[in-house]
Amino acid sequence: MAIKCPSCGGHMAFNVPNQALKCGHCDTDMQIDEYDLSNVAEEDKDTYTVTVYKCPNCGAELSAPDDQTVAYCSYCGGESNLTMKQEEAIKPARIIPFKISKEKAVKTYEDALKPYIYVPKELKEGKHLDSFRGIYIPYLSYEVDIPENTLELKATKDYTVDKWDYHEEYDIEAEIGGTIKGISFDASSSFDDSIAREIAPFNVADQEDFKEAYIAGFYSDKLTTPPETYGDTVEKIAIDTVYSSIAERAEGVEVMAPREYSEKKRQTGVDGYRHRVDLFPVWFLTWKKKGRVAYSVMNGQTGKLSMDIPVDKKAFFRVSAIATAVLFVILSLIPMFILPKTISWITAIFLMISSIAFSSEISKIYYRENHIYDLGNVNVKKEMQDKEKKKATSRGRKRGILGKLFGLIIFVIAAFFVITKIPNRSENITIVVVYAITLLIQIMLFIKTTGRVAKIEKKTAFIPMLIGIIVLAIGLFIGIKNPVYDYWYYGTAILCLLGMLANMISMINYLNYLTTRPVPDFFRREGAYHGK
Repeated sequence: MAIKCPSCGGHMAFNVPNQALKCGHCDTDMQIDEYDLSNVAEEDKDTYTVTVYKCPNCGAELSAPDDQTVAYCSYCGGESNLTMKQEEAIKPARIIPFKISKEKAVKTYEDALKPYIYVPKELKEGKHLDSFRGIYIPYLSYEVDIPENTLELKATKDYTVDKWDYHEEYDIEAEIGGTIKGISFDASSSFDDSIAREIAPFNVADQEDFKEAYIAGFYSDKLTTPPETYGDTVEKIAIDTVYSSIAERAEGVEVMAPREYSEKKRQTGVDGYRHRVDLFPVWFLTWKKKGRVAYSVMNGQTGKLSMDIPVDKKAFFRVSAIATAVLFVILSLIPMFILPKTISWITAIFLMISSIAFSSEISKIYYRENHIYDLGNVNVKKEMQDKEKKKATSRGRKRGILGKLFGLIIFVIAAFFVITKIPNRSENITIVVVYAITLLIQIMLFIKTTGRVAKIEKKTAFIPMLIGIIVLAIGLFIGIKNPVYDYWYYGTAILCLLGMLANMISMINYLNYLTTRPVPDFFRREGAYHGK
């Protein structure tokens, strides 16, 4: 959509600091209301005309000024010759205009990068920073009616006064009724829900009735998520809000709500919702490397920032080498003596910790690549999302039982070695038990990680996990044999350190993989050229 300047005929764009239209050629200002008064006929229409450009790299549809033949795609990070077409788009109901200017977005991003010492230098360069693009993301805004009713509930309150613990029980009679507003979810399948959560919330108090002038100079995404996608979640949020509001009004008591969701729904009277489409402002910065992209995304109203920050391996190992040298000098000046066996089992523990961190990283990649918690992605089967969520809930419930079983297994293993296998038991029990525990944990992590890796694109994670199993098995064998010479224990310590190094290198590779995403190829866009 291009708005012509009344003075020179140039393109006008929404100027964030002035909250008005500004001409890019003659600096003429025009208030939003002035533009609307001269376009009453357009304002009364349910649709408006946009100029749409299609990106051949990822299939995105971009909107830009009429005279722009090359545009920057904020999702795939590419510049290409675009094909143009005119299209009628349905008007959103409400809009939150940009409150953060491009200059302020760049400054906030630069300040946020300062603590990161391993950032690739390309992310800090001026050319990259100029690629910030303003995009209006469509959000589904829901309202839920709560019928007027009187609820009779029970509640409890626990507190301590002067070393005395108090437990109080109450009967509550609460009047409910009204409308719960402000429940919003992003409605673009290309905009990951995890990013939306990180830059939330938006303050709906700043909303204005939608006017075309607000999006002049910005991109605007299309609605691609059906409203029923979030329907169940919206009703649950509304129901929980009812009970939490009652607890708050009753001075912080814990309300005993029904356990079954169906009973909660019946009791509160929640049945259905209304929705509308609003536009919320977001600043996008895209970095592309080796066929993948990293996003830095900022809330265009509040300035809240979410960043995908890859690691520069050269910088990491350079800084690590310097830190290691300094630490070595400091420790060499401190008089101390540590037994070789102690060094061996301590390094085994560190190897296990690094494996746990690595496995956790693989799980994050698995959840993100399969969009398990991205409810708005219409390309993902809901059955898979529900299945994985149930698994996560089940794991939480079983954690206590598994912990006890795990402790019992470790006790049996340790007792077995103490009774039958270990020579010089009083001296060697620690190293054997530690290696037995770490080996068992490493095997469990290997099984879990292998299952996750099978469902992501990058599949080399099993290699460092397997190395860890081999190293810890060697350490356990040496601990059981209890050789006389210290170099055996120094050797296992070195092997553990090498295993940690393998985990570290893989973690960096997978971290860079985690902080980048496949080039998208399933969404559409509309709007205009980027604004300042």
